[in-house]
Amino acid sequence: MSETTTPSRPAGARRAGLFLLAFGAGFAVLTIEIAGARLIAPVFGLSAVPWTAVIGVILGALAVGSHLGGRLADQGRIPLSGVLIAGAVTAVLPIIGSGFPLVAHNTFGFVPGALATAMVLFAPSVLCLGAVAPYLVQADTESLGNVGRRAGDVSATATAGSIAGTFMTGFVLLPAFPLPVLLAITGMALLAMAAMAEMILGARVQAEVLVLAALAIGVLGSAATRNPPGTLHAQQTLYASVQVTDQVWGGRPVRGLWQNGGYSSAEYIDTGDPAHDYATVSGLLLVPVMDRVRSMIVLGGAALSLPTAFSRWRPNLRIDVVEIDPVVTELATEYFAYGRDDYPNIRVIHDDARVHLRNSDERYDLIYVDVFDHLYTVPWTMVTVEALTEISEHLAPGGLYMANLLSPLSGPGAAFIERYLATLDDVFPASVIYRAEPDDDPKVTQNLIVLASLDAGALPEIEWPLAPIVPMGTPLTDAWAPVEYLQAKVFMPRLWRD
Repeated sequence: MSETTTPSRPAGARRAGLFLLAFGAGFAVLTIEIAGARLIAPVFGLSAVPWTAVIGVILGALAVGSHLGGRLADQGRIPLSGVLIAGAVTAVLPIIGSGFPLVAHNTFGFVPGALATAMVLFAPSVLCLGAVAPYLVQADTESLGNVGRRAGDVSATATAGSIAGTFMTGFVLLPAFPLPVLLAITGMALLAMAAMAEMILGARVQAEVLVLAALAIGVLGSAATRNPPGTLHAQQTLYASVQVTDQVWGGRPVRGLWQNGGYSSAEYIDTGDPAHDYATVSGLLLVPVMDRVRSMIVLGGAALSLPTAFSRWRPNLRIDVVEIDPVVTELATEYFAYGRDDYPNIRVIHDDARVHLRNSDERYDLIYVDVFDHLYTVPWTMVTVEALTEISEHLAPGGLYMANLLSPLSGPGAAFIERYLATLDDVFPASVIYRAEPDDDPKVTQNLIVLASLDAGALPEIEWPLAPIVPMGTPLTDAWAPVEYLQAKVFMPRLWRD
């Protein structure tokens, strides 16, 4: 039942080789899946929408690959090594087609674009890997009497490889290698598996072909790691794809921290002041009450531009910052204003924002939420009734809740901010939303600054343009918070302020 004549009972070494191939195929599937999701994050983010697209397409590719693999194995025309070579070649499609996600996004929209990207860049290689198991079951089966057991062993081994691939890729390989290099290594590993399949099953492919293909993939992966001009640092961390860049905004040089495709911090290089207007406007809105703000906590630190600015405005202000990724704090120290001067009043805590709140009993005069997991999406865990309730419990008497959000003021894209305001009203008796840049077209996505308090008299009295948003829908809760779906509507009208 195998590709060539073999002994009636597979030898131990041969069976071990078959299981190693199954393990490697399962490992590679999850490496491509996790690395693929991170690869498209600069365009589609890492919310539930792109993850759903990637996982769904990959499961579909595995199913089709398994179906086709069984027929190819029975026909005996294409050896397993040939399938693995095809998998190796297509594994580098994400490197070659690195510009495709943006094209798909602009052509098809947010959700269809994510599906199209996954189908073009990731499905071909996973389809090939899905075809591996039927070949191995056939090669490992001696008779119909043990086919079930053999199929179970191969399937279990491939699943074990997927489990190992999940943990190794997520915890070790992603932080250790640039994405193009990781995908190139995966392709080279599949070529090595093709050579192993030749030795085990007896099919013949020229060794020099495999060597040349491996070299070509390696060179491709290395070349793709070159950063564009103006990039000072690029890295994959456990939490995000990060870059530090220098660009010019309105004639002034700006240093920015990118996380998953969007600016999370930006500073003017000559002064170290925030280049995002929302940070400056936040300080202006608090001027009437700043004398009674002695302590604040910022949830979401990024390059620490916001807390650094507040520290400059109020040197005696005690500031805690909760930032989940220690790497970006290191980058803040090396490249941004935080590292140029001494800020003894700023304490950085590396933790998940909500987890930290649950484990802390400290209270603050000001709690500022500035967390994003993509260009425009807010983690749903920070905008539910339960999350806002936990935040309110950490406010000192007369304390203020402040948040930076992104949304248009009209059209389908306003659906999230309307639901969020309904949620806010469920927790805080007093709240208001200001426009960071009043001259922006209401239809474009823009920074909105939220102010709320348990005490209506604590809100600052200041004349600044309000956002004409009214609460609509049921409040968001931990049990039902379709934040990614609501915020995906931002791109339905395809409007964004440049």
